[in-house]
Amino acid sequence: MAIIGKPIDRVDGRMKVTGAAKYAAEFSLPGLVHAVLVQSTVGNGAITGFGLQEAQGMPGVLAIITPENALKMAKPEAGAQVVTAPLLQDMRILYNGQHIAVVVADTLERAQAAGARVQVQYRRDEPVTSMEAVLSQAYTPKRFRNGERPADSQRGDPAVAFDGAPAQVNETYITPIEHHNPMEPHVTIARWDDNGLTVWTATQGISGAQQALAALFGIDRTKVRVICPFVGGGFGCKGNTWPPAVLTAMAAKIVNRPVKLVLTRAQMFTSNGYRPRTIQRLKFAADQQGKLVSMRHDGFTQMSQPSLGEFSEPVGLATEMLYSCPNVAVTHRLVPTNASLPTYMRAPGEASGNFALESAIDELAVTLRMDPLEFRLRNYAEEDPHEKKPFASKALRA
Repeated sequence: MAIIGKPIDRVDGRMKVTGAAKYAAEFSLPGLVHAVLVQSTVGNGAITGFGLQEAQGMPGVLAIITPENALKMAKPEAGAQVVTAPLLQDMRILYNGQHIAVVVADTLERAQAAGARVQVQYRRDEPVTSMEAVLSQAYTPKRFRNGERPADSQRGDPAVAFDGAPAQVNETYITPIEHHNPMEPHVTIARWDDNGLTVWTATQGISGAQQALAALFGIDRTKVRVICPFVGGGFGCKGNTWPPAVLTAMAAKIVNRPVKLVLTRAQMFTSNGYRPRTIQRLKFAADQQGKLVSMRHDGFTQMSQPSLGEFSEPVGLATEMLYSCPNVAVTHRLVPTNASLPTYMRAPGEASGNFALESAIDELAVTLRMDPLEFRLRNYAEEDPHEKKPFASKALRA
């Protein structure tokens, strides 16, 4: 109690404001070399060949890694926080900006120059970029919320209750893609030695990164050390171990030197996830007294091609429990497109889903000619109506 109410200094505050805090990109190792990524310029298809002669002959170039000479990766154990594709394991192209080669050179400038000279031949297929065009192909997530619960839920009979209700709202709400773009881009420095693999990387999950790298390279976890003294912002995009971190470790093993790879700001839009676009269909109904009688929330999340992994934006979870209603149905579906894999972003599910939920509540209040706040108070939930448990903390009503 002696601490409560008294201001205290952040332990790392002085280090950060004076520049003394050392982030992953700022470590320097003897013999350090630099890597850059080469990205696809088509959105769907396959690589049919590389033209590497000019790039390989440039000064300082140590290696150009492509699917033709990349190390073969093992399969990570279930639940590992890693995005396992694309890791230069085949010639398929699944989205524009996909990593298709890594160029390693003795300086960053030489790596960048050689990367710009890498020539790529493609077989071009028509990419799917519109959710609406393939909405009929939407599928149920296999591991919704990491397998913690089903993707769909229902209590009561929302369809029957909706049809008989005097006040109805039947609307579709769309939220756009949003990117994290923290101040610090993704960066990895990787070094192999007799003790195993050491990486300095920008991550929100050190243990997850250790587990993922060990699994992919087929070594014991005790042989992987992950160092991240500070994170320059993440907002969710640094929770997974993304392909650039794995490719940096691969490059270090191939050239037998410590390797640094820092994503450009442009690459931050295609290399480490984003909040996905959603299409949400809501059918809500209430009686004349302003009591909710039916709520249906069908959420569709834009996804990459399934072979890249799976991420579900849990847009309907608040609909299950925020308001008192006897008839509620929630579904979640994924819509495959030629895009990179989305991921968690601050307030996953709630940010996108609550926009739709509260918009529908407002519209239903207008239909009833009722004050929106009064409408919410009439449907206040004293306990979680989905799990039948008390709220740990709730103060929406004085």
